Amino acid sequence: MRSLNSAQFFHLFQALAYASNADPQRDRWTVAGVDWGRERRVFWGVHFSFQLETHVLESPHRDGVAWALLVVTERWWGPDRSRTIHEARWARMLKGPASLALAWLKRHAPEQ
Repeated sequence: MRSLNSAQFFHLFQALAYASNADPQRDRWTVAGVDWGRERRVFWGVHFSFQLETHVLESPHRDGVAWALLVVTERWWGPDRSRTIHEARWARMLKGPASLALAWLKRHAPEQ
């Protein structure tokens, strides 16, 4: 996994998110010393609906280096809401090098 926006990254990210937070209503938790926060915005309409979900992971200072990662997922549904008509996802470092966040994710993602 070399990129924050690879399919493998999102697969591991999602697996760790589900494994580390059994309560879908919880918006803040900690995983292996990293603070994890989640926010959702939802719009339900007659013709379309969408959800924007953001995750911010913040690592405390270790050896003088800290990192923060933002992951965003956007989903759109049509009038029947039975299937997703569009999905977009992306990730960006807010602080620190991506290599630290990627290494942390590889170490703590559940076994596949």
